[in-house]
Amino acid sequence: MLTFDKLKIVTNIDYIQIDDIDGFQQTIKNNTLTELKFNIISPYLLYIEIDYLEKELVIEFSGKILGSDYKKLISTETIRQCFENINFLGVCTLDVGAILEDAFVVKCDVTQDVYCADISVVAEFIRGNMKSYKQFSVKCHRNGNLTIDKSVDTRQAKKRITIYNKSREMKKMDNRKFMNEYNIPNAEFDNMCRFEINLNSKAQIRTSLGIADTRLMSVLTSTRNPIIDFLDDIVANTDEMIPLTDKQTYITTLVLRDCNNDLAEVEEKMRQIYSKGTNISKVMKPYKEALAKKNKSKFTKQDLLQMLR
Repeated sequence: MLTFDKLKIVTNIDYIQIDDIDGFQQTIKNNTLTELKFNIISPYLLYIEIDYLEKELVIEFSGKILGSDYKKLISTETIRQCFENINFLGVCTLDVGAILEDAFVVKCDVTQDVYCADISVVAEFIRGNMKSYKQFSVKCHRNGNLTIDKSVDTRQAKKRITIYNKSREMKKMDNRKFMNEYNIPNAEFDNMCRFEINLNSKAQIRTSLGIADTRLMSVLTSTRNPIIDFLDDIVANTDEMIPLTDKQTYITTLVLRDCNNDLAEVEEKMRQIYSKGTNISKVMKPYKEALAKKNKSKFTKQDLLQMLR
């Protein structure tokens, strides 16, 4: 079952009833009400836009709207609860049944939380075993988050996966306040690694989820896991090691040391040395294997994919 930490949907304006118009920001043009907006970012993200000209209702919300059930994230099992919690605010009443049947998803963050004893091992493994550092940009941020972006020219094809320590994130001040407000135990997210992939267009959603349309229930019931698919595509197979001669090992070690054990830097230098058309994957293989041997945990690509299944 797929889970999401953020959804943005578009549906028919008839599926909302305004209960407290003062709770909305109003746009009036030529003495005519054209738009209503409701927006909060704490204790969770909730954005509601009612466009009277386009006859559209736009709703965007994060998984925290589930309150004490946040850990469950947004899914087929919790989607109705998300809308009912919006109704509970008292500013509007959503026709939940109609929205479930007739809404379309325009953006979503597919999210998966897995238990992991040492999240840094997972992040370092992925960072050190990319198939191509030219096609994908890998960044390890100061806060420990690892982001991987597909290097593309168009927004529709852009894809990003973020991997981070969920336990550490939930210890931030705003998140501690959220957990206290909803009586969530302090240890609820301990040893939890979050994988999150952003799908920012209908075309991207259809392709990544293997669905014919982006209706809300089509998205929620997709049997594809785009996180596994993405990682399987970008991470090199490390399960088969080929032996190196002493001379090769020595030279490989020197190159890695010169590049601070950063395979992206190694690849950049190799591209300067080798002629255009050279199979860079083959050139990089000894360096990836040598770096993998340094990983005492013997973590492999299969281990990575298995933890997400």
